[in-house]
Amino acid sequence: MTDGMVRKWVRHFKDGRTNVHDEARSGRSSVVNDGSVPKVNEKIRENSRFTIRMLCDEFPQISKTVLPEIVTNRLNYRKLCSRWVPKMLTDVHQKKRLDISYPIH
Repeated sequence: MTDGMVRKWVRHFKDGRTNVHDEARSGRSSVVNDGSVPKVNEKIRENSRFTIRMLCDEFPQISKTVLPEIVTNRLNYRKLCSRWVPKMLTDVHQKKRLDISYPIH
C-alpha cells in the first residue's frame, strides 16, 4: 500500500469513519451471480478436463478474468493432472492421508 493511500485512510478514520469495508458505489455490476456459479460448476462436472478458455467459450457473458476467480475461489477447484478437482477432501481421503502420515508400527 502506498503512503498516499495510508494517509487517505487515516484521514477517513479521523473524520469519523468506523467501517473498513468499501462503500457501495455505482458502476458496472458484476456478472458473477448466484445463477452463473452453479452453471459453471455443472459444466466442470460434465467434463473435468475443461480449460478456462473452453469455459470462456461456453459462457461469453462472463469475463475471462472473472472465470478463474469463480472456479478457484467460489467453487474451490484446482487443476490437478489437467483435471479440475475439488480442494475439499472427503472424510475417507482425510483418514487415508492420516494413516499414511502416521503409520502404526
